[in-house]
Amino acid sequence: MYQLKYDENKKVIIQIDPNGKKTTIADDFPSKPILSPDNKKAIYISPLEWECLGSLYLYILETGYITELISPDKEQNIPKYADWIDDDNIVVIIGHGMGTIEVGGNVFIYNITKRKLKQITEYPPEVQIYQININNEFMELIGIKYTDENFNEYIKFKEKIQINQTI
Repeated sequence: MYQLKYDENKKVIIQIDPNGKKTTIADDFPSKPILSPDNKKAIYISPLEWECLGSLYLYILETGYITELISPDKEQNIPKYADWIDDDNIVVIIGHGMGTIEVGGNVFIYNITKRKLKQITEYPPEVQIYQININNEFMELIGIKYTDENFNEYIKFKEKIQINQTI
């Protein structure tokens, strides 16, 4: 079984193979890997840095296999946050990767078995989701809602979505 180690100081992900050999697999400011509930897979975004176009990756701990799940699109929309809902489904925030007003984006579900991305929210640009808290039945979406035309002033934004209605 392979292992992943996240070096907080260097901002790199290190793979440790079954023989103990260490290899850096992401050295461009990746997010900390998040293990699936069954501890057999991990996901991470790389790079996850301001105005960098990152991708969402899946890492299989049994084999050390890495695959890109979501890459930047033509409009420079990128994954900005990801977490596991269950062993097959990942919740992902996708938004525009450039600029200072787009701190988040809309919410999607990615099914790794079907390799299918499904959009869950369709907020206008003034609503930016940047965090999701998951419990057994609900996803709590946390973000901001801009209140002026220049996107300078905002209020906090929260919404709860039932998980079983999204998968």
